[in-house]
Amino acid sequence: MMPVVSVVISTFNRREKLKRALDSVLHQTLNGIEIIVVDNASTDGTAEMVKGIPDARIYYIKHDVNKGGPAARNTGIKKAQAPLIALLDDDDEWFADKLARQAEKFKEASNQTGLIYVGAEIYDEAAHQIVQINPPRYRGNVYQRLLLGTILSSVSSVLVKKECFDKAGLFDESLTSCQDWDMWLRIARYFEFDYVDETLVRINMHGEQISTDYAKLIPGRTRMVEKHAQAFAEYPDIYVTHLKRLGKLHCINGTWVQSLPWLRKAIELRPMEFIKILGWCLIELPYIKYFSPAKNFKKFDPSTTEK
Repeated sequence: MMPVVSVVISTFNRREKLKRALDSVLHQTLNGIEIIVVDNASTDGTAEMVKGIPDARIYYIKHDVNKGGPAARNTGIKKAQAPLIALLDDDDEWFADKLARQAEKFKEASNQTGLIYVGAEIYDEAAHQIVQINPPRYRGNVYQRLLLGTILSSVSSVLVKKECFDKAGLFDESLTSCQDWDMWLRIARYFEFDYVDETLVRINMHGEQISTDYAKLIPGRTRMVEKHAQAFAEYPDIYVTHLKRLGKLHCINGTWVQSLPWLRKAIELRPMEFIKILGWCLIELPYIKYFSPAKNFKKFDPSTTEK
């Protein structure tokens, strides 16, 4: 019998976190689930842990080498048999009725709806507390809003029609960050979004996210802005926002020379941005670099990339 939902989990050397994520899938109230775990060449006993779970719904695939998260997701999507696909990061977890509520929502949504997402709670593992709740806010044609930035807390919050990937393509494996934002933006060209107005995902923060890894964050965002430059340029205010953001990331990173072209272009488009950028450099930047928790990040070295 064809499954109702294919769950795709990509993982790398997070055996214990993956076990927690898998438990949250196995306890879903929705029937008709297949679970595809794509292992990016883990060396920590992940294979033994997954294969030791006595559940026929789990399919385990292992890459010979670590090809990155987007490639692992693409492997899972290609393997998926169900018409609906759910993505789960190996360090996140779902509430028990997450998939059931989304599948129910699809039944009442318009045929043009391709993706349904849910609210998420952000949990600080070190502090053992919920630090933020991100409720869903946008539905319908969200393409222009997505040009400004992603509206979803995580890939773990979505349930997507498989036909969306057939139409918009798979995850861009050249992106070291912003892969989900790029994916949702491409899907939104063809499909509408909807949401279940409930908090049904827990995103666990533990200091290993891409947001703390500028070596991935900066090249990924650079590629994202270049890839969608034509679309961004149709909305100058949005384009300026992305140009400034890249320039500021380089300032925080300490790659001052690389920051100048992005900030210069933003000022050329909106001359008054000079005052805002100067104020940010004098007031906010010193705090971020020396006092904010954001100061503890993996630096980007421009000499290791072509750009």
